[in-house]
Amino acid sequence: MACAVAFGFVSSLAIAAPQEQRFIIQYKDGQSSEVRNALNRAGAKIARDLSGHNAVAAHIPTAALQGLSRNPNIEFIEEDVKRYPLATQFEPDGIPYGISMVQADLVSEVTVDPEKTVCIIDSGIDLSHPEFESQFNITGTSDSGTGDWYTDEVGHGTHVAGTVAALKNDEGVIGVNSSGVLNIHIIKVFGADGWAYSSDLVAALDACENAGADVVSMSLGGNAKSRSESLAFDQAEANGILSIAAAGNGGNTRKSYPASYDSVVSIAAIDANMVIADFSQQNDQVELSAPGVLVVSSVPLGTGLLADVEVDGTGYETFAMEGSPMLIASGVLVDCGTAETVCAATGSVCLIERGVITFAEKVLNCQDGGGIGAIIYNNEPGAFLGTLGDTVTTIPSVSVSDTDGASMVPGSDALVSVYMGDYSYYDGTSMATPHVSGVAALIWNNAPDCSSADVREAMAQSALDLGDIGRDNAYGFGLVQAVDAKSLLLDPDFCGGSTVCDLGQKGDACVTDADCCSELCRGRPGAKVCR
Repeated sequence: MACAVAFGFVSSLAIAAPQEQRFIIQYKDGQSSEVRNALNRAGAKIARDLSGHNAVAAHIPTAALQGLSRNPNIEFIEEDVKRYPLATQFEPDGIPYGISMVQADLVSEVTVDPEKTVCIIDSGIDLSHPEFESQFNITGTSDSGTGDWYTDEVGHGTHVAGTVAALKNDEGVIGVNSSGVLNIHIIKVFGADGWAYSSDLVAALDACENAGADVVSMSLGGNAKSRSESLAFDQAEANGILSIAAAGNGGNTRKSYPASYDSVVSIAAIDANMVIADFSQQNDQVELSAPGVLVVSSVPLGTGLLADVEVDGTGYETFAMEGSPMLIASGVLVDCGTAETVCAATGSVCLIERGVITFAEKVLNCQDGGGIGAIIYNNEPGAFLGTLGDTVTTIPSVSVSDTDGASMVPGSDALVSVYMGDYSYYDGTSMATPHVSGVAALIWNNAPDCSSADVREAMAQSALDLGDIGRDNAYGFGLVQAVDAKSLLLDPDFCGGSTVCDLGQKGDACVTDADCCSELCRGRPGAKVCR
């Protein structure tokens, strides 16, 4: 059941790649007309109106930049940087492990007139999917550049939406909010090309606010920051919106945006063993962590690449190699080691250990030796998702865990099947983000009079501490916990009140809110969340 397609970070309402470089022009109050006239005289092509932020996005000829930068009506000009989705792609076989890990199955949903709305900025949603087609509380905003919000050419947005709110029915998976009553608004910023501009993200944020959003979920991002974008998220925070975004998939300490703005909650990815994913960004802006490895959810109908393996009548958890042909093969299992050379496997299924050479090379060495299918098992603990890249193969190929691969006995009858379905497994901080967004809505609907700041602080204070004691750059404050966060929100002294340190844990040095935010106290268990 698998496949591995790398996305990145994304966010915007993009059209095609620009012919000229695109910029955001921030102008002074009351100077919109003058600036637009100046842009027209300079030969600029306006791409997006951001008048609510005293800004406009435009393609500007290089020769005109210097003159425009000296225009007294313009505050600043900055590059309109790109944003991308943050996931890696892989038939569900039960409730996704992340639902119970974040305690969503232990918190009752408010099923009568829930007040809160989650706005998902992504690639749209396949509204015809069984997880969504009977949900009448899903609305959206279409864009001339990206198309109808209820379609999804990329698949990323449908997967994210499934984690937030897939129905509890007889189909596939369930989401954090599975009763079908959560208010959801979809903003489609990614078209088939799979990227967008930061100005598109700002416009999407405005559309979320116009739709009455309380939580904005963004499984997207990019490495470059944007002043215009940062100001927009600051404004959204001031207006009571809780913005949540993916920390990034670079596996390093670089910051991604919008996640790394102070007004946005940055989400890291962990696996089923609560260990930080090797691809998850680690930096001082990471605030919370959530399941983001081998997360199963909905995808547009018929686009999920799934797989099955049976050896000697026993079925195994299996993930299709991204790029594998959709075929069924059965034959005797042959041990090919690491398949660094052609394996003699005429009419057989190759059992191959991961490592040394690429997956594509391994599959080709099986295929060239007469093999009819390939099972690649991990050389380290756990399951994994793999890709053949651009290599074309003619036999079905899949991956399994180290323990499952070791238990398969050569000489046994084996069956390998790769096929299309309506669900798929993805990796990414993109997958962690909707877990947190869904939890935020779940607990907020149970305590609707609390503020967005209260919800943010409740999730941070109640998180299950992982990694180093207190907040750390890998896990943030830890794994989001719906039951414990809800309990905090329902405490009559919590919402709107002043949170001071737990003196039993912090000692006499931490008494006031100001003390709690000091370097001596912050990040310790029980400390106030300070920003």
